[in-house]
Amino acid sequence: MNAPPSNPVLGVLGIIREDGRLLMIQRAGTVRVPFAWCFPGGHIEEGETQQQALVREMQEEIHVDVEPGELLMTQTKHDGALVLYCWSAMIRSGTPRPNPREIADLRWLTPQEIRTMPQVLPGTTDILDVIGL
Repeated sequence: MNAPPSNPVLGVLGIIREDGRLLMIQRAGTVRVPFAWCFPGGHIEEGETQQQALVREMQEEIHVDVEPGELLMTQTKHDGALVLYCWSAMIRSGTPRPNPREIADLRWLTPQEIRTMPQVLPGTTDILDVIGL
């Protein structure tokens, strides 16, 4: 059995809820796993806290300023090569709109819609299960 990587990639995801729906993004065609649907987020840069990365990624990807809430869960993927910190977040200002360099589309979806839609990034429904949606 292989040992987990000593230097995994760290990322944050924003779980943004409004009126019983969750904000989902569809990745652009030019990024890794093109056109897959997932929660917005990205890499934690060197020297950033998880919360700082969450605020920066939401500004870059969907043009909103968020207030980080609580750490909902941690998800480890690809045999430990990727660690994702899933945070609740609340939009303080702005209206979500895609940054076309990274995002093809965005939608507010119910947990049931997320569970049944095609092209959902693996692990997305696991997040819904863990956070009780």
